[in-house]
Amino acid sequence: MKSIILFLSLVINIYAFTDEDRLQNFIYKKFVAYYPSINIESIDIKPNSQIPKTFTLDRVYFQKNSLKRDSGSFSAIYSDGKREKRVYFKYNIKATVPVLVAVADIPSHTPLDSSMFTNTSIRFTNFYDKPILKVEGKESKTFIPRGKILVSRLVRNIPAIHRGDFVQGVAKDGGVEVFVSVKALQDGGIGEMIRVKRDGYKIFKAKVISSELVEIQ
Repeated sequence: MKSIILFLSLVINIYAFTDEDRLQNFIYKKFVAYYPSINIESIDIKPNSQIPKTFTLDRVYFQKNSLKRDSGSFSAIYSDGKREKRVYFKYNIKATVPVLVAVADIPSHTPLDSSMFTNTSIRFTNFYDKPILKVEGKESKTFIPRGKILVSRLVRNIPAIHRGDFVQGVAKDGGVEVFVSVKALQDGGIGEMIRVKRDGYKIFKAKVISSELVEIQ
């Protein structure tokens, strides 16, 4: 009987997460969602003020911009059921991130393929843009020098529609679809937003569906 009680006690302790565990798990999930290939080694969290013993964690506020660096701050709301207290925390995350690095200079508007890059992992410190790991269907948006880490601002989807093309535009209103001919005012890849114009009418924003169709917003 004693062995059963001891076993149950161990099980409860394993699953009895503390508020600090929940905060670390929250931050872990945020970074993994933003960088799916990130390898997180540790997450260190320290409160800037004392947390009342009778209060428990209620909700967390974490800015998206904080995902671009390995250290920063966030806040959490603690409650005792009647009162709330905001506590500020500092965090530090140790991790590595896989990246693609250009093996040679790449001119702008060049279709990309994997042979143009080498795979490596770097220490996560500061990223002003998300690293790109898949280059199929993309082209360089600007000149990419040798040794440059590939990030989202340097690439775009290969245009399915080019500026000056006349394509079909579909406008949806409930269950009704209206098709009109529109002129593309910008290049755009599948899924990207471009500006289009219908004859002499006003300019619309539209999502590129295919090389022949856009969805007017």
